[in-house]
Amino acid sequence: MLYALRDDAGAIVALSEKPLNDQWQVINPKDPALKAFLEQKMEFGKLVMQTSDLDFIRVLEDLVELMIEKNMISFTDFPPAAQEKLLTRRGYREQMRGKDTVSLIGQEEDLL
Repeated sequence: MLYALRDDAGAIVALSEKPLNDQWQVINPKDPALKAFLEQKMEFGKLVMQTSDLDFIRVLEDLVELMIEKNMISFTDFPPAAQEKLLTRRGYREQMRGKDTVSLIGQEEDLL
């Protein structure tokens, strides 16, 4: 059985496999409030993953720059489309960073 906790407006705010107190009610799996609750939670999960993805992209960019700097890979090993994207992202990051910050690859160094 599935139990739901509802707010004053009747919207589901939590689900459980067992009632945790007398406020928890058995819920019908076809209840529209259940569908709305689950859709809201999926949207929240997507937002969390998107935020995590953006943070991870930054890590990957730093890793690529570090590997190029250490001659573990060559910038020209990447396909042209990837090279263009890396250069574009690097340019955006440098603009956001300003001139007084440290970059993994110095300003005077050429990636090629």
